[in-house]
Amino acid sequence: MSVARWGAGGQSSSTHGYTSGGQSDGPTTSNVIDKFPFASAANATDVGDLTATHYGTGGVSSSTNGYLVGVSQPLTTPTSSIEKFPFATDTNA
Repeated sequence: MSVARWGAGGQSSSTHGYTSGGQSDGPTTSNVIDKFPFASAANATDVGDLTATHYGTGGVSSSTNGYLVGVSQPLTTPTSSIEKFPFATDTNA
């Protein structure tokens, strides 16, 4: 992954895997959307950002979009949310 983190959501298209959100060392949560190919052992690249930071969420996929569902951070004022990003283009949620 482009940023070391845990608690990220996972999504997949027919050709690529994605990780979104998560938490890195300390209390830092992430808004990164990473993409990696299934066909090779290439590293993941940062292809976009979520609208907020998230960790410990669920990842869901349709045939055309990735979704991250759960609570956005910070924990002091959490907000339930659903983030959507397209598989066809590398862009923000």
